[in-house]
Amino acid sequence: MSRRVVFLIALAVLVLLGAASAPWTLTPGGLSAAVTEHLRDRYGLELAVGGRSTFALLPTPRVKFEGVTLSVPTQSLKADKATLRGELRILPLLFGRIELGEVALSDASVTASANALRSLDWSGFFKDRENETYARRLVIATSSVQWSDLPEAELRDVNILVNWSDAEDPLYAVGSAVWRGEKVMVDQVSFDPLRLASNELSPLALSLSAGFGRIAFQGEAQFGADPRFTGQSLISTTSLRDFVRWSGLSLPFGPLTQAISIEGDLSINRRRISWPSVAVTLGADKLDGTLSVRLDMDRPVIAGTLAAGAINLSDFVQPLTQTRAGSGAWSDELINLSQVTGSDLDLRLSASKAQLGRVRLGDMAASILVRPGRIEASLGRADFHDGTLKGRLALIAQESSIDVKSQGVFDGVNIATFLSDIGQPRWITGIAQGQFAFEGSGATPAEVMRQSQGRSSVTVKQGELVGIALNDALKRAEKRPLSASLSWKGGRTPFDQAQAQLTVNDGVGELVEARLNAPSVSTSLHGRVSLAERSLQVKAEVSPMTPSPSLAPALVFDVSGGWDDIAITPEARSLIERSGAARPLFRPEAPLATAQ
Repeated sequence: MSRRVVFLIALAVLVLLGAASAPWTLTPGGLSAAVTEHLRDRYGLELAVGGRSTFALLPTPRVKFEGVTLSVPTQSLKADKATLRGELRILPLLFGRIELGEVALSDASVTASANALRSLDWSGFFKDRENETYARRLVIATSSVQWSDLPEAELRDVNILVNWSDAEDPLYAVGSAVWRGEKVMVDQVSFDPLRLASNELSPLALSLSAGFGRIAFQGEAQFGADPRFTGQSLISTTSLRDFVRWSGLSLPFGPLTQAISIEGDLSINRRRISWPSVAVTLGADKLDGTLSVRLDMDRPVIAGTLAAGAINLSDFVQPLTQTRAGSGAWSDELINLSQVTGSDLDLRLSASKAQLGRVRLGDMAASILVRPGRIEASLGRADFHDGTLKGRLALIAQESSIDVKSQGVFDGVNIATFLSDIGQPRWITGIAQGQFAFEGSGATPAEVMRQSQGRSSVTVKQGELVGIALNDALKRAEKRPLSASLSWKGGRTPFDQAQAQLTVNDGVGELVEARLNAPSVSTSLHGRVSLAERSLQVKAEVSPMTPSPSLAPALVFDVSGGWDDIAITPEARSLIERSGAARPLFRPEAPLATAQ
């Protein structure tokens, strides 16, 4: 065969290949009508083509339709302004039949109804796969989805690949979409459609991830009248606070929670989501126990019992530390419970060590109850600075205010280490016991304190006052009373017992039976403590334990100022009265003689 003939044959083959691979424009009838009929009969889809239609034979037979509209007669799904590409199966095509092996939809604007999609006969659709040949692959690219009944669930930049090679094989899907400005990756979806359609158990795997976290499930699922899932799960986020803001979900204490993960055995049915064995990682702390979410209530109810070796709850008590303004006064910002009471919570929590801001607890057993507009935290028992502490705090939202109720009991507390831990000077030592009960109402912390009511009592035994030696102060005042105000500070005053009772009305506390008994001196206190203004005005009268008739009146100290800047100064009159020369100035005047 001559070179010319070979060249002509090669050229003819190239021409044929080029013609086979080049797209041919289709007329409205013929192949285009056959594809339209195939989509209607096999998938229940109506196809309307508004743009160009083409067909190419190589590398595989395929059709392309531009400006198409795809819709389901039930109006549950509609895609506009899309480009539809379909790969044709070769063998049916040789016998004059149209069957799509792969369908790709791009640049589509999809509108859908979630309720209408749920009402479709998905079970019948999947079962038909056993007898009919369906496309093994579906691709959706650079499209958007808007939901008629879920306006906040709009998806953009949707890219999905669904592969179901054979009826006996699992269905696999991967993809991504942008929801609320965040790209969500569908890392894996796999299940057996025929088993699910027959109400049988099917292996199920689901994994979603985004910039702030990941959700993964793996196990067995069953649909039908009583859907259920059992397996393992992992839910993690680098910031639950950011997730709540992004998703719009209302979770208890969600705005206060940073990194958290929940991992363990999972069981789901219509009524409950439960983790019978779960590991919860909160920041750097790990808790073990059980969790559940009840779904058969008006609001989801999260319940659980968790235990930890050590746990830091400082983020959750942070709002309590922000009740003061930068000036030091109580804050005038509105108290808002709605952000942290979006879902119900009933949690039992125990820990060998717990940190709540500057407060440290040991062997803690606590419970937290959240209801709409209501938070109750109870401390059943905790080790607290060599002693024990029990207490309860309730925040209850009313129409335009918040009711705050608190009460507690403490015993055997080392008061010096407690003061040091909360950042206060160690001005007193000893072992303290007592109780308190306060309540108030208002829209702001300042209003709550102005309307506070309650009482408290505290007793400190076998301690010392640090910074003043009252016995020495009495002696100095006895010798040089007028100069004692310049040299009374320093030293310590050991005491057997110090006690005080405080009764609060409308934000002002009155000291009742406040005394300090030391081996050589006795001190009584009386005055007021303003909770609303964070200030106090108290007088302390110091006397020897064994007074003599000739002894001058007690030495009096004024204790006054703001809680963060308390001033203790000897009262001038008590010093002057101790001065023999000045004492007559304060004696009662003699009565005037009666005229005769």
